[in-house]
Amino acid sequence: MKLYIKIEWKEVKCMPRLKRKKSRKLKPIAKILIVVLLVILGCLTFYYVQYYQALHSVNADFTSAKGEDFKSTKDPKLDDFNVLLVGSDSRGSDQGRSDSILLLHYDSKAKKPKVVSFMRDSYVEIPNRGKQKLNAAYSYGGIELLRETIQQNFDIKMDYYLMTDFSGFAKIIDTAFPDGVTITAGKEMSKNIGMTIYPGKQQMDGKTLLAYSRFRYDAQSDFGRVKRQQQVVQSVMKQSVSDISITKIPSLLGLVQGNISTNIPTKLLVNMGQEMYFHPPTGLDSLTVPTNGSYEDKTYPGAGAVLELDLDKNQAAIKKFLNDDKS
Repeated sequence: MKLYIKIEWKEVKCMPRLKRKKSRKLKPIAKILIVVLLVILGCLTFYYVQYYQALHSVNADFTSAKGEDFKSTKDPKLDDFNVLLVGSDSRGSDQGRSDSILLLHYDSKAKKPKVVSFMRDSYVEIPNRGKQKLNAAYSYGGIELLRETIQQNFDIKMDYYLMTDFSGFAKIIDTAFPDGVTITAGKEMSKNIGMTIYPGKQQMDGKTLLAYSRFRYDAQSDFGRVKRQQQVVQSVMKQSVSDISITKIPSLLGLVQGNISTNIPTKLLVNMGQEMYFHPPTGLDSLTVPTNGSYEDKTYPGAGAVLELDLDKNQAAIKKFLNDDKS
């Protein structure tokens, strides 16, 4: 038996060969945009990590000390305003007495901040509490009672407040000025500050700067302490514009948020920051209350050694000081 195999040939048309598209090269402008985007994303990541780490390294014991009760109806615009600055020595849930009490006055026209330092041993009338040292008001009723006390005794309206605890102050200083703040100490000091500070020009870190500004065991007592606090404020202001790098801003924001309590509107802070950056103040005028010749040293049961004030003289001195640059 024979087997036949039939083979048929059919013409098969091949599909046309697809041509590969040539890869398009990125235009120079696209490359630039991509690089810029990557840089921005890298910076944002870097900034966030710094901010997050700083925010979670704050003092967990710091409390707002009734700051939410502070009464202010100030319109958040950059004009004349007063800020009550308070450095607290509170620890944990214990609302201690205010260690530093200052008024920051800012006039946008004069572009020159002024500071009034109130002696904490000033003997004043505390609303519904009677006569006591000024710093006791904070212990009795927080920042709002302190505001009421200052307004009642010195006839000053406080528009905003800003509080910090002292451990937070040291952290902020070390982050903003890793090389320290330049201070010229006039004398040696060591009693009750946990270190020895020698006279002369030097770079102080946050801990040393805090000890320097709180020392009060010399012939000048609280008056010398207030002068040193004013010196510290001036030195920090002078170095802030030139020494703070933009890369430190996220860490500082985290530390500030965790260690400072304030009701100053963000818009006002931004506006004031711009003013300070583009028009750096040439100096800082300061006044200590009580002024010379306006008080007597007294001692009272329940209060101890106090400064009994002539309120009329001090009120007049404060008004003159704050209005000197106004036309």
